[in-house]
Amino acid sequence: MSTGTRKVRNSADIVAGDQRSQRRPLPDEVREVADCLIAALGDNLAALLWHGSWARGEQTAESDHDLIIVLRQVNDGLILAIQGLFADRSGWSTYIKSEQELRQYPVTGRVQFQFGLVPLYGEFEAPPLSPQWLAEDIRLLATNIHHECRYLLVHGTRKVHLGSAAEFLRVRNARWIYYQAKLAVLALKTRELLLGRSYPETRAELRSRLTDGDERAVVDAIDRWPELRDGFEGDVTPLVLRLDSVMRNLVAELDSGEQE
Repeated sequence: MSTGTRKVRNSADIVAGDQRSQRRPLPDEVREVADCLIAALGDNLAALLWHGSWARGEQTAESDHDLIIVLRQVNDGLILAIQGLFADRSGWSTYIKSEQELRQYPVTGRVQFQFGLVPLYGEFEAPPLSPQWLAEDIRLLATNIHHECRYLLVHGTRKVHLGSAAEFLRVRNARWIYYQAKLAVLALKTRELLLGRSYPETRAELRSRLTDGDERAVVDAIDRWPELRDGFEGDVTPLVLRLDSVMRNLVAELDSGEQE
C-alpha cells in the first residue's frame, strides 16, 4: 500500500483535476499563491500541493484553499516568509512540513499525503500506509471526535444558555462541529481502504457507497451546510449526538473485524 516519490511540476503547467476528476483550469488565486511561494522560498521549497475540497471541486461556503508545503528544512526565517505571504490573504490553510519531518511522520494521519492531491511544484516522498496503521488512524480520529462532541455537549452548550456571548458561542460551536463532521468523513473514507476498496476521492463517491442512514446524514451535513447552518447554530445537539454515535459504531466495527 506504500507509494514512492511523488514528482510534480511547475504551477504554470498544472490544471486542477489531474488525478481522477475532469480537468479544469487552476483557479487564478491558487496559481498566484503558488508562484509567490515558489519565488519566495526558492531552493528551500521541495514540493507544493493543493488539496482539500477546493482541489476536489466540492467546496462549500465554509471552505478554505488547503496547501501542503514541503520544505528542505524548516527554520524561523522560512516560516516568517510564509507568514508574510499570507498576511493579507484570507481563506487559506497551510500545512508546513520538512522532508525530514515527513520521513519521521507518525503512523496516523498519512492518508492526506496519498489521495486527493493536485501537485503544483517539486517532488516529495509520501509516508507509506499499511492496513494496521489505517485502523489506528480511524481509532485516533474517533477518539478525538468523541472528546470534542462530548465536551461540547456537556460544557459548551451550557455556556450558550447562560448567555456568555451567546451569539458568538452558537456560531463557534456549530463551526467546530462542522469541522468534526469533516474529520468523520475522513474516517469513513479511510474505512474504505481498510476494506480493500479504492479511496473515495469525493464526498459524493463516498456517499454512494454508504448504506447507513446516520453515516449518510454526516456527509449531507457538510454538503448542505449553507442551508443547515442556521438550524445547527440554534441547536447543535442533534449533529453532535449523530457524530458520536457514528464514531462509536465505526470503532465497534473495527473491534468486530479484529476478533474474527
